Amino acid sequence: MGSLNALARRWPDWRWQSPVHPGFLAVALLMLALQAGGATIADALRYERSAIASGEVWRLVSGHFVHLGWTHCLLNVGGVVALAAILPAPLRAWRCCLLLATIIGLALFATLPSLQHYAGFSGVNYGLAALALLPRARAEATAALVLGALIVRALWQWLGGGGAADAAWLGAPPLAAAHLAGLASGAAILFLPLMRLDRLPVGPATRSELVTQPHRNAEH
Repeated sequence: MGSLNALARRWPDWRWQSPVHPGFLAVALLMLALQAGGATIADALRYERSAIASGEVWRLVSGHFVHLGWTHCLLNVGGVVALAAILPAPLRAWRCCLLLATIIGLALFATLPSLQHYAGFSGVNYGLAALALLPRARAEATAALVLGALIVRALWQWLGGGGAADAAWLGAPPLAAAHLAGLASGAAILFLPLMRLDRLPVGPATRSELVTQPHRNAEH
């Protein structure tokens, strides 16, 4: 029991010092667990318009956490882990992901009545990329270039580029509308009070410096 208590006391400092945001690692592990659960779980959680219209509104959110197959899942898990290394330490991971997933799901339901099925975290990843890169884009050329490349890629997909090639290994063509909605949502929620960030350059050094600040903004 003593060792558990000691671990619990050290947990907040570890969380802030970690080069990879542990809250987002938990999101990645959840996606892997759901994928391991097989088609039954995926079918119960994916975005399905008729089911949502019948009252299964959780699918607006849960559909982002299940995938078409292992390739699709691992691609998005890799994306969220990479983003977790540069997202600001004070960011509340679960609140952020759930808010992005909700906004994107509602946007798809409201604007794409022909979309019957959807699954995958890529739209949320695009939103996380906006959260990570927009505050840094003015000062860092690399951040601006990566963000610009993501915007161009999403617009290219919107115009029909690469759909067949991506579908061959993902299981379906990417949904550009989800990527664009993610970018717009990520940009928008930067201005929400519950998502206020310190606007500091982020990375291992910054996380260590933030240990001296109160832990009230850490992920719970």
